[in-house]
Amino acid sequence: MMKPIKKNANSLFPFSFVYKGSKDPKNELPTHIHDFHEIIYVHKGTGTIFINNILYDMNKGDVFIVPNDTIHHAVPNQNDLVTSSVIFFSPALIQTIAVEDNFSYLLIVEKIKKHKHYKISLSVKNQSIFEQFLHNIEEELNGKKLGFIHAAILITHQILLFLSRLSIEQIDKTFRDENLNRFWMNEIFSYIDHSLRGNISLNLLAKKAHVSPAHFSRVFKETTGMGLTVYINKKRTYKAKELLRETDYPVSHIAELSDFDSTPHFYRTFKKLVGTTPADYRKNKK
Repeated sequence: MMKPIKKNANSLFPFSFVYKGSKDPKNELPTHIHDFHEIIYVHKGTGTIFINNILYDMNKGDVFIVPNDTIHHAVPNQNDLVTSSVIFFSPALIQTIAVEDNFSYLLIVEKIKKHKHYKISLSVKNQSIFEQFLHNIEEELNGKKLGFIHAAILITHQILLFLSRLSIEQIDKTFRDENLNRFWMNEIFSYIDHSLRGNISLNLLAKKAHVSPAHFSRVFKETTGMGLTVYINKKRTYKAKELLRETDYPVSHIAELSDFDSTPHFYRTFKKLVGTTPADYRKNKK
């Protein structure tokens, strides 16, 4: 079983930037989550990216917003490698003082979380504007003048404002226009989300997708970077993490609510995927 990578604020943070980076598929991270937000811009190349149950094509001018604690995994095209710039930033860095009632700099992240549409395709004009923002961040970080990190964070605020001004209708349209050849897999992710309490088997899901179990297993692993059992255990673990943070329920009750077979199974799976026990996780998040 593939253990997920859990990046945290101590590894990169509070702010990190990759400018026009390119990775071979074999060097891409497996499916992972982290405590910070991520903005990805595609300069050129093609590939796919899996974000929280949805599979997207990656093309020039695409922006992907990955909120914290959101499962994701990129698969570049071996014959047309993606070149992208990525901003990693802690939510704590973003100014949240209310000046206007209907706006905050994290508005776009909140919309993305609510509507579960993580991709925005920019027009040619907006690509030029966005690329200038990224170039300005790179110049500040390379120049290392007084306050250069503060300057990079200020530009990140500008980017968040710029993206917030793009209508939510565009996000909806982007989602509807996604590659329909992968629509059956998106339907499967939705089915799994609503069926975690039951016995979800490979044969059942393959039958629902109208493909063979072997084909289903291959496409599922290519899409998510993991097997079906690992994926389901991760989904149940994410649900448990939310309950541990937001309720005072006993761990045994959380194991039941998170659809694990037993409390011991819950403990073993949680420790393996998160790296700590449920009790210690709750203590550190209080």
